[in-house]
Amino acid sequence: MTAVASDGTATDYEDVRVREGARSGLTIAIAVHRTVGGRALGGCRFELYGSTEDAIADVKRLARAMTFKAAIAGLRLGGGKGVIAYPPDSPPDGYHRKLALHDFAELVDSFDGRYITAQDAGTALEDIAYIGRFTDHIAGHPLSEGGSGDPSPYTAHGIEVAIRASMRIPIAGRRIVIVGLGHVGAALARLLCEAGARLAVTDIDPHKRELARELDAEWLEPGEALVSGADLLAPCALGGVLNESTIPRLQVPIVAGAANNQLASEAAADMLRDRGIVWAPDFVINAGGLIAVADELHGFNASRVERSIERIGDTVQQIYARAAAAGTNTLVAAQELAVERSGGIHGNDT
Repeated sequence: MTAVASDGTATDYEDVRVREGARSGLTIAIAVHRTVGGRALGGCRFELYGSTEDAIADVKRLARAMTFKAAIAGLRLGGGKGVIAYPPDSPPDGYHRKLALHDFAELVDSFDGRYITAQDAGTALEDIAYIGRFTDHIAGHPLSEGGSGDPSPYTAHGIEVAIRASMRIPIAGRRIVIVGLGHVGAALARLLCEAGARLAVTDIDPHKRELARELDAEWLEPGEALVSGADLLAPCALGGVLNESTIPRLQVPIVAGAANNQLASEAAADMLRDRGIVWAPDFVINAGGLIAVADELHGFNASRVERSIERIGDTVQQIYARAAAAGTNTLVAAQELAVERSGGIHGNDT
């Protein structure tokens, strides 16, 4: 079933709701791209946005990506996403942050279980617990409550699995550049360090140099890291980093990282292919956190989650093989595989 917007035009989204928080005054937005079994799952981002329009565009892009991520991971869930947007000139303090989380919880509750929220960029376990005071529709509970806990280690594990599958040679001794040392990037850096990789890392936060020293990793300035020569580049920060400006300057044979929406446009996938650069689709390889959080809906089992995450490597190799056989890029191959596994991406599946 195709959803219809308020102006009568067809839309690829089942539901997009935008509010000004009654308590916080901040823009609160939730997009449900698709429900499966009556549910969509996706985290809550608490981020700086330049405008309401930017926040809405981002929540919609992210919700759509979640649909593909869940489908290709074999999860019986649709894709959704929520954002709490604050302006550049007034980041909220602790008190106003809680007001915004309360506002967000009320919007989550208005979906009557069709949207389940969880931790994402800019939010932590304690934020999700606070949201849970006002709605039951959350996932990502603390380990002490039998939940999955912080999803970052699971996401990092999935990226490591995909890197191994992409390189097809031992990681030890290989130069890997990680751009972004947030929760996932830092966890990935530790995993790759343990595997013997020669790391070069960067982050816009200079305090992350301490982690670089701890791991005996080379520190790169943010402007040079993306185009530094290496065996593999792992973008783990902002989206849109693979574009007409950066792709011609890349000096790596493989790109595999945790950042969402790495391609500035779908045309970027062809640009990477034309340059002979293998790109591991982000929505495929960063699904570890989603797999873990979604498992709570069935009673969390860590062993089951780890087995599912290890299968990301098989999926990546299948995508590469399909792309090579069809003479297409890995984005198209991954999207086609997701559609096959889901029985169709657009509309309801309830």
